[in-house]
Amino acid sequence: MSENISLEQIVQELQMVAQQLVSVQTQVRELEGTINHLANQIDGNSIYQQVGPLLVEVDDIGALRDSLTETSRQLSDHAEKLSARESELRTAYESAVKQFESS
Repeated sequence: MSENISLEQIVQELQMVAQQLVSVQTQVRELEGTINHLANQIDGNSIYQQVGPLLVEVDDIGALRDSLTETSRQLSDHAEKLSARESELRTAYESAVKQFESS
């Protein structure tokens, strides 16, 4: 019975990690798209950033680009860790299934 609980826990964590990974990867893609779009803006065009429910004109586009790049890098690092954890859990799941089937 404890094997079943362990297997269920692995499945739950695997599902949670997989969902988080998709979410973080989506955020990274959105940030990368924003950074690329920002790089293609014509000088003199106003850039706005959402702050809570407000759109505020950005005074320092370089600082905004740096902030977005750093956030993207941090999220990419987090995605790599989640991906590694997902691989560990998949291996643990396969091992637990084999152990369950052999008992």
